[in-house]
Formats: sequence, C-alpha cells, structure tokens
Amino acid sequence: MSTKMGNPGQSTGKADREPSSPRQVIGRFIQSQSSATDNGQAAPLTTPGSTQPRHNLPAVAVFCSEPPDSFLGGHVTQIVKTLAQRGNQVHLFCRFPFDLRLQGLTVHNVGNCEEGDLVDQAQEFARRASNAFMQVLPSGTPAVIGYEWGTASVLSLLRGLRNQPAVLSLHSLEQQRSDLTSPISQRISELEREGLQAASLILHYDDATAAAARQMVPACADRLVHARTLFNPADFEGVTDPGAIKALYQVGPIDPLLLFIGDLDERYGPDLLLRAMPALLRHHKQARLVIVGDGHLYWPLRVYSRYLLLEYAVRQVGDVRGKALHELIQAADVMVVPSRQSTPWWPIQAAWAARRPVVATHEAAPELTEHEKDAILIYPSENSVVWGVERVLYDEELRQNIGLAGRRKVEERFGWNEQAEQLEDLLAATLAR
Repeated sequence: MSTKMGNPGQSTGKADREPSSPRQVIGRFIQSQSSATDNGQAAPLTTPGSTQPRHNLPAVAVFCSEPPDSFLGGHVTQIVKTLAQRGNQVHLFCRFPFDLRLQGLTVHNVGNCEEGDLVDQAQEFARRASNAFMQVLPSGTPAVIGYEWGTASVLSLLRGLRNQPAVLSLHSLEQQRSDLTSPISQRISELEREGLQAASLILHYDDATAAAARQMVPACADRLVHARTLFNPADFEGVTDPGAIKALYQVGPIDPLLLFIGDLDERYGPDLLLRAMPALLRHHKQARLVIVGDGHLYWPLRVYSRYLLLEYAVRQVGDVRGKALHELIQAADVMVVPSRQSTPWWPIQAAWAARRPVVATHEAAPELTEHEKDAILIYPSENSVVWGVERVLYDEELRQNIGLAGRRKVEERFGWNEQAEQLEDLLAATLAR
C-alpha cells in the first residue's frame, strides 16, 4: 500500500420513447424501490451495509467454471456464501466440486470434461450447466451471473434458449493476458466477445478491463459497471506482540503510539498534529507520534519538530508499504486523521480493520464516520486535536468500543457484504429491464 493517498426533472416526451440504457434502468429501479413506501408498500431496499437482501430476487444462479482453490473460485465462494447469508436462494453451477453447506445455497456440480482443449471444455461445461439450469429452475426468471470467459457460452446459450438476462463478471480479458497470437487465445477472446454481447450488464474490477471491453465490443460501453472496492480486514490481523512492532520505530511497548498516514501537505493536516504534540506530551509524557508519508511538508515538519524539541517523540518514517504498514497499524494505539478537507478513507478503514480507535476531523470523511460511535470527531485546529486524542487516551472503554464498531462497519460496508449488495442491485436491474 503506497502512502500516496490520492486514492461512494421534467420529461421531454422524447426520452420516454427512446430505450433506456442499463445505467438509467439501474438508477430508476433503485429509485423506485426506495420510494415504494410513499405508496404504502413495503420497500425491499435496506440501509447500506445491511445483511438482509436488498431485493426480492426469485433465485440467484451463479456459474463458475474454475476450481474452488483458484483465485476466481475463492472469490465466487465468498460471494455465494454472502448472498445466501443475506437470505437469497442461491444455486451455484460449477464443473469442480465446491464443498459448501449453507442454508439457502445449493451446489450443482455438473462435472468436468477433460476431452479437448480449454475452450472445448468450457463449451461442454456451458452445455451441461445450461441443461442443469433449465431442469432446476424451469419456470420464472431467476437472476443470473457468470464469472469470466469460462461462462460466456452459458450466458449466450441461456439468452438464446430463454431470453435470460444476465450479468457477466470480468476481472480481465484475454487480450490483457496474452498477445492473441495462439489459436487458443484467439478462441478464448471470441468467447469473451460472445459474452460481452450476450450480457445485460458487465461487472468489471478495474479501468483497464473496461477499456479493453469497449475496444472489443464498443456497443457494450453503457453496460459496464465498476465493482465496489473490496477492503479485506484479514490483512490487518496476526500481530500478537504489538510491542515488538513498536520497537522497530523506537517506541516503548506500553508507550501510546499515535499514527498518521497520508500525504504530507496542508490538505491532510500533519502540521496540526505536530503542533498539538507539546500539549499532548504535558499529560502523556510517553506518547510517541509516527508519521508515515511523503510530500512537500516533509522537511518543514522535520525543522518544526527540532525547533519544538520534539525529535525524541516524533518519528518521520517516510514511505511504508505492504505488510510492514499493516503491522504498524495493528501496533498503533490511535489513528489520527487531522485533514482540513475530505481525504481518502484508507487510513480510517485500515485502523478500523485492525480494531484501532480513530480520531478524525469532521472534514476528513463526512459520509463515513460517526462521532463517539466509531470515531472521535474533531475540528482542524491544534486545540481540537489535543482534545480528541486525550478523549481517547483517557478512556480505555471508549477506545475499545469505537475500534470494534469501526471493525463492524468495515466488514459490513467494504467487505463481501458490500459487493453482494451491489450484485443484488445489478441482478434486480437486469430483471427489471
């Protein structure tokens, strides 16, 4: 993880007669569901982060041609489990056995055919999975999603057999993985083209894949939807001895470690935190501040630290990434986000994932944090920074409560539940069309 943070009218009549794009359909569908209570109806939509289904989907059919121990298999496993836990009736059609036993989830292993090449095997899976789908769900219109090129033929077959709307999920395309010079790569690319044409909506996970899809099938541009970012709390677990991590930064094992992560400029407010340190040290003599990040304020902060005789209590460690950064966050006692303006949420999310308390300005993440529920909110001034940090340091119960509340919010809003919630919206939108 780099510390560079620059990382949710009147009708004219003519528009009513023209076909709506999928993006418009999604927006209108969700808006209509949200306003259902205005007509005395019970709206199936729930609040963000809810573990209940957002829509009354008749059934969800998921197609995966990869084994469960692959990257894609692991992704699909998490998605189908979360969809089922949210109350959906989920049917997973696969060609390798998935050992999943969960209420609301049924696994249909159609078997693996090893004859022929990869494309031949994918097409045989498509035939078997389509037949199984027609037998298991003979009536109604279930919601359908296929993952990657191995399921493209499934979506095409179902479109032709039953005019079945579907979502195609793509992490990458063959033209991104190879130079398309081999016959097998060319055939895979043709299957992907077939899937892009057949899918009602296309869920992608990065801009490069979206650009490749638009180049391959320009008509699919308005059917592309970017997947919500998944924040994995498991990356911030595993440190059993925080004191050992603190020692790497010359901080005592029981000394309060205040952590700042972000660009070193006025927008992120590291200077406010540094100027608050003399007042904090008067009552917390062993407190230590670790500043992670680079920027044009790096040297001014060093000079100011020396001028205030704070060098013994302040550690400017520059750029820290990956596992080392995750471990430092787990060892911290307080994450401080003194931003003067809205800044990326990553430091707050990371602290919450590690169950660390957060002190942040109202401006830092106004749509994310809640005062004294999952964070202590302050103003971008030295005195307010001092108040907020001391509010946390003096109250151990508060530290634990807001850290745990933050962890729950990360899991609900930025974990698999969030991606499942988005998927429910997209599947419902395909049926509404």
